[in-house]
Amino acid sequence: MFENLKGMAGLAGLMKDLPKLKAKMDEIKMRLGEMTVSAETGGGAVKVTANGLLRVVSINLDQSLIIGLVDPRNPDDRVVAEDLIVGAVNAALGKARELAEREMAAAAGEIGLPLPPGGLSGLIS
Repeated sequence: MFENLKGMAGLAGLMKDLPKLKAKMDEIKMRLGEMTVSAETGGGAVKVTANGLLRVVSINLDQSLIIGLVDPRNPDDRVVAEDLIVGAVNAALGKARELAEREMAAAAGEIGLPLPPGGLSGLIS
């Protein structure tokens, strides 16, 4: 019975701090939108940069990939280039997700909000 009362008191405290929590979350989202991470594949032939909100910001293709590796008449070259791009995008988004989770966990700790590992994914989209 007392456990339920403690839970209700915790929930009431959380509800009281809801405006503060929302303001903190908005601040974190803004910061994450300004932070970037990059990943490369193909020895640097493809570089993808993503922000902390899991959005791809840029894709850079090395000149050698465009001129030397990819022959528009050869479908195998196109498949290799596409695979490199997909790999770099996924790697950059993975790094961005890790960045966002670290930032959100740190902010949650600052305001005394315990969050389980991996429990932040819905907060950044």
